Amino acid sequence: MFYFEDYELHLKQLPMKDNFQKEDLMTDSFLFAKDNNVEVFWAPFEYLNTEAKVMIVGITPGWTQMQLAFQYVRKHIDAENREKVLINAKKQASFGGKGIRKNLIEMLDGIELNEALHIKTCAELYDEKNHFLHSTSTLRYPVFINKKNYTGSSPSMLKRPFLLKMIQDLFVPEVNKVPNAIIIPAGKAVSEVLRYLFAEGKIRHQTILYNFPHPSGANGHRKRQFEDKKEDFKATVKKHFS
Repeated sequence: MFYFEDYELHLKQLPMKDNFQKEDLMTDSFLFAKDNNVEVFWAPFEYLNTEAKVMIVGITPGWTQMQLAFQYVRKHIDAENREKVLINAKKQASFGGKGIRKNLIEMLDGIELNEALHIKTCAELYDEKNHFLHSTSTLRYPVFINKKNYTGSSPSMLKRPFLLKMIQDLFVPEVNKVPNAIIIPAGKAVSEVLRYLFAEGKIRHQTILYNFPHPSGANGHRKRQFEDKKEDFKATVKKHFS
């Protein structure tokens, strides 16, 4: 299920700005769903790359990623066709901002995913080798609690029916359309969701790097967690692409 057409007019009515603020985008015009203090806003993260070799799964786009995607689409919506503008918006925004993408790329190169894909560095996944990558989130659209980024806990995605329904309605069909990709979950909360979906028979992917650390700089345990599992991740990557 994709909803771009439902929001296209509102997109075109946004002012041309270098930096959108929350009051520009977190409005009724882009409100996708609401459950008490939990709000979900639509954002242009709808491109689906069914031929991807690698799927990187976050929790939900945060405000920074939402902002980056909207800014790209607003500037290019009249200059590029829909597919191209959505591809480029996702390329621009996925794990964008505050060094998070840099950390992710370092970890991906650290498990030799670049070698498995026969590329110099996984930075190329966000450039000329973007066709190898499908970026997504267990909660496709940005989720906020009391207007702040949802971090995957309090409440748990699996224990809040509102969030679990989003996962089942949007994420599960999306994942199953990219059947041959290795899945790299960003953080514990995403791993928990993927374990649940696999156990329930909702997804059938055979290669999932469970417990891959979230690349955020705010994750103080990231480096230790990564070093503890790095050799296992390397072996799984090598086996998947052999």
